[in-house]
Amino acid sequence: MEEVMKEVPVSLYGELSSRLSSIVLSANDKDALPVDLVKTIIFLWRQDQLQSKAGVEALLKAAEIVSPEETYRVLSELGLKKVEMALRKAP
Repeated sequence: MEEVMKEVPVSLYGELSSRLSSIVLSANDKDALPVDLVKTIIFLWRQDQLQSKAGVEALLKAAEIVSPEETYRVLSELGLKKVEMALRKAP
């Protein structure tokens, strides 16, 4: 995920964080998320860090788990095609 995050410009962290948060919060199967990932997201939210690199990375992982196709669509809409393709190819 570290290599993927290098392709995300800091200027998009805010918009991407907002859109990924919406995907995660509107997911039907929130139980699909690992507890550690949920704890990380809550911790970052409490610290007002969801728009940081760590926050975007955690939200990206969560969004891809609960709704991969919607996550890929958001990445594509924001012009992050390299990120989308890297996530699609990741095991």
